[in-house]
Amino acid sequence: MSIRTLLRFAPLGFALLCVQLDFFSLTLALPTIAAGLGVSVTSLQWLVSGYLLSFGALMVPAGRLGDIIGRRPTVIIGLAVFALASLICGAATDPAVIIGFRVAQGAGAALVMPNVFALVAAATDDKTRPTTIGFLLGIAGVGTALGPVVGGVFASTVGWQWVFFINVPLALIALAGTFGVSDSRDTSVARSVRSMDVRGLIFIVAGLSLLSLGIDAVPAAGWGSPLTIMLLLGGAACLTVFALLENRAETPLVRPSLLGIRPYRYLLLVGMFANIGLNVFIFLATLDLQVVRGESPQTAGLTFVLGSVGVALAGPAAGWLCSRFPVPVVLGVSTLVGAVSLFALALASDLWVYVVVLGFAGLSTGMSYSATQIGIQSAVPKPRVGEANSFLLMTLVAVGGVAIVIASGAVKVLGDGQPTAGSIDEVLFVMTGILVVAGAWMLAAARSLEPAAGPSSAAAPAR
Repeated sequence: MSIRTLLRFAPLGFALLCVQLDFFSLTLALPTIAAGLGVSVTSLQWLVSGYLLSFGALMVPAGRLGDIIGRRPTVIIGLAVFALASLICGAATDPAVIIGFRVAQGAGAALVMPNVFALVAAATDDKTRPTTIGFLLGIAGVGTALGPVVGGVFASTVGWQWVFFINVPLALIALAGTFGVSDSRDTSVARSVRSMDVRGLIFIVAGLSLLSLGIDAVPAAGWGSPLTIMLLLGGAACLTVFALLENRAETPLVRPSLLGIRPYRYLLLVGMFANIGLNVFIFLATLDLQVVRGESPQTAGLTFVLGSVGVALAGPAAGWLCSRFPVPVVLGVSTLVGAVSLFALALASDLWVYVVVLGFAGLSTGMSYSATQIGIQSAVPKPRVGEANSFLLMTLVAVGGVAIVIASGAVKVLGDGQPTAGSIDEVLFVMTGILVVAGAWMLAAARSLEPAAGPSSAAAPAR
């Protein structure tokens, strides 16, 4: 693929970069933001939780909106919302206002993410798609790599406000460039917002919101508290109603036949476990550096750079490999290598060895995520890529959030109430076992998924 063709899609990669940079920079800046506002870090946890709630809950409706009105205008709206919300977050001094507009940022990110991948899938052929998506994931990976550094350094120097302000020019550059990208939509649905399944929209947003609130309540209230149980059961009930409604809706947000596409189902499941490994490894590494090893946010961010660089390189590497080898093989092998990396991370006590292993862990787990994202684009018919992407990303965000809560609780329980090197290592060992099973299962299924999971004949017909 020519450099000119890749550069044509660069604004979409820049849009992904904004989302990644914002998410990975904020966590390390939280203590400084709390001190600047005169509140506790715990009370500002909703800067993360509120963002994830709106991001995850609105992913599927955002993908459907792109199918209806066009994916390019949906990305443009999302970037505009994201930029404006970032500007207000940086200028505000009231914690409630910042949290409110962090929720708006999450909504903007939800409009961007699934529709970016759907635009690329619709505008590329089977030969160029892996390289193009790998290129975009590489640009997004720069945001992942710079996020911890930006969060730690900005919070310690020019001020925490710039963690938000930096998003504004980046989002505006991406927005301007996106106007030049060819639009696409799902031509099988009416081009009117009125055709959206409103009842399904209400129940999926309510279900995912209640589940998110329930998971967020676990650290303080515990899994067995009445509040946690009520929220989790309420969320499960709403999602059950959503599933029943989708079977009857004229234009469902997610058509039930999506999970009937075998390659998509396999990629979704293995990709979900691989993404858990990525999320848990980043969370535990941050915990290890700041709590166990006692590094400052700035030092921890700089120490984590090699791990972030590994994640950044994972997209182009996965794109190159997926253009030469079957996606299920790339996904299976990278997941197994990720398992080895997490096992090595648990054994690395020396800081320099730990830093090097972070790089391998970031590269391998990041490649698993990238291979999943690349494979999905060819696993369904082109008109359904928006729907497929939004459901994939919603699943990854929701399950990733649950995994981090479980990992956090396990680390504290195993460490008698306090994260320790031993308790972090034990969780990493468990995660290693999960990735070994997922990777081996993917490799065992790879032969039966080819050519079904290949670029040209992956998709079952839409039903």
